[in-house]
Amino acid sequence: MTYDWILFAILFLALWSAIIAGVFSAFSEFIMSGLLRSEPAAGIEAMQQINRTVIKTQFVAGILLIPFISVALAIYALPAFHGTARAMLIAAPIVYVTTVFLMTLFGNVPMNNKLAALDPHDADTETYWRDYGRKWTRLNHLRSVGSIVTAGLYGAAAIALVASGQV
Repeated sequence: MTYDWILFAILFLALWSAIIAGVFSAFSEFIMSGLLRSEPAAGIEAMQQINRTVIKTQFVAGILLIPFISVALAIYALPAFHGTARAMLIAAPIVYVTTVFLMTLFGNVPMNNKLAALDPHDADTETYWRDYGRKWTRLNHLRSVGSIVTAGLYGAAAIALVASGQV
């Protein structure tokens, strides 16, 4: 039996996780810093627009689909593969779900929803904005690292599968 489709799926997950890591890293490294250095109302309005736009993109579709594809692949890997490759294929969704998926759903998204409901020109919003920026970026750093680790696990799993002759 050929497992070419498995290798393709693993490499796709590695690439998509790396793309997600790149976007998260860009926000952590310079986008949020730039927004926070802007006049508060301008930074808030820009972030509100980013949040309204991002939910309609392939990026969010990827964030939401990866856990399901990853878990299905891990379940498949249990009887189909062995050794290091199987361990990495099981570890990748655990890392992704805990550091990206759940952190997004229960950390960043609720903060974004609260920000969306605020008036950028209100004085109380400015106070929330500074706190939002620190906390949101901290969570985003963790999402970046989780995405990088996930991409690395999938890339290493693909190499291990090929090197061990399992695919």
